[in-house]
Amino acid sequence: MAGFILAHDVGTGGNKATLVDIDGKILSSAMEAYPVLYPHPGWAEQDPEKHWWSAIVKTTRSVISNSGINPTDVLAITFSTQMMGTLPVDSDGMPLMNCMIWMDTRAARQNKEIIKNPIRMLRMLRITGGLPSGKDIIGKILWVMEERPQIYEKTHKFLDCKDYLIYKTTGEFVTSWDCANLTWFMDSRKGRNNWSETILSWMGLEESRLPRLAPSTEIVGTLTSEAAEELGLSTSTQVVNGCGDMTAAGVGSGAVRPKEVHLYAGSSAWLGAHLKNRKLDISTYTGSIRSAIPDLYFMVAEQESAGACLKHLKEHWHCDLCQHVRDYANPACNECLQGLRNPYKSIDLVAENAPPGSENLIFAPWMFGERSPLDDHSVRGGYFNLSLAHEKSHMVRAVLEGVAYHVRWMLEGVEKRKLAGRQEKINMIGGCANSEIWPQIFADVLHRPIHRMANPLEAGSIGVSMVAFIALSELSGFDKVADKIAVDRVFEPNADNFETYDSLFGNLKEYYKRNKKLWKKMNAESY
Repeated sequence: MAGFILAHDVGTGGNKATLVDIDGKILSSAMEAYPVLYPHPGWAEQDPEKHWWSAIVKTTRSVISNSGINPTDVLAITFSTQMMGTLPVDSDGMPLMNCMIWMDTRAARQNKEIIKNPIRMLRMLRITGGLPSGKDIIGKILWVMEERPQIYEKTHKFLDCKDYLIYKTTGEFVTSWDCANLTWFMDSRKGRNNWSETILSWMGLEESRLPRLAPSTEIVGTLTSEAAEELGLSTSTQVVNGCGDMTAAGVGSGAVRPKEVHLYAGSSAWLGAHLKNRKLDISTYTGSIRSAIPDLYFMVAEQESAGACLKHLKEHWHCDLCQHVRDYANPACNECLQGLRNPYKSIDLVAENAPPGSENLIFAPWMFGERSPLDDHSVRGGYFNLSLAHEKSHMVRAVLEGVAYHVRWMLEGVEKRKLAGRQEKINMIGGCANSEIWPQIFADVLHRPIHRMANPLEAGSIGVSMVAFIALSELSGFDKVADKIAVDRVFEPNADNFETYDSLFGNLKEYYKRNKKLWKKMNAESY
């Protein structure tokens, strides 16, 4: 059957609608930005109707209009969304407050309290495969119960971002296993995939206040007449459950066979792999959740700051495009700042003037805490061994190398702890893959070939589209997905750089170990 999947990639900063065919090719796309609201320190919210749904409507109409296709050519609509959002809605699906998105830390105390009992902590680990941190859903629901009891009394369901959009399009309250896993009250053991009565009883939360659990590949229904009219689509358009942005990108990376690792490098970074069995390694803070592939798990080792380090460098003191100190009055600078030009071309031009190792300059990429393999909220980043002899090119290249050193630290844990085994190559996706130098640095630091995938920024949209094609039985299985996602370029590791990078990588680890107590002392009030 000829036709397209309309995939919505609903991120923190905006939504991108993309029409994808069964070969993973993109016909058309449209983007709509929206803000994050910060009403109080530590709070981070978005308005589901004003921000998410209005962006869905606008980009859907735009992408259909620009592509010239008939709305009936859209076989299904599906979503890849930000995860770990908490939104209470009433029985009509109306939001009772703004959504507390993944960045929100207001429930840090509640998340700590839920696991302060060691016996409960061990039971939660066994049931869910992980434990909540300060930003997670389980604590935010407790926060609503304690701080907004009038809202809790009216709450019919607690929804994540994708769950709300599924309701808006179908009228059904449904979530996917991967998103539910990150609530930390879903039993994710093989063959379970149900809300844990044990953990819900600790919270005093009724299961009826939660959406139905379903795999990412479930066809939830078809568009309601109201949704179809708003979107300009047909009521025959099917709605596929979809998945979170992380698990969607895992499929879109092309690394879909068990234990194949991919690297996502955007604002943050992670190493991910699909596994047959749930794995957790406390020593490296690497865990796994349910995957968008129904019979597999998805292992993740996460790095908090990757491209964010480069963004900070560009926005606050250096204009890579214009080659001078940031000048907000300069129109070219403003184009660079707003992302109207590809910043990686100018960054590459600067970084290529410095030798590998940046003349022994190290940049620690821990700009605001770190997760794997450190789980240290107090650690901070910056340059180490900086001298007057270092120039702009050394400082820019050192940022690219520092991010790669930390990815290597994560890869060490993944391989040595036998979470995924030794990798012969790594697929790369995310905005950082648009650089021509950064993937080569990753290859040299990791000692592995880096396969940069075609359309690295669209991995989430392509991945969730493949999920939808499988749901519609247009593809026979996920083993076919790897053949649909093309490799743009292979970056082979340069052995001439191994000794330099091995030495500096070791120095970075030693730098952390020698200073972690000082960071904890200096930043005790920040976490």
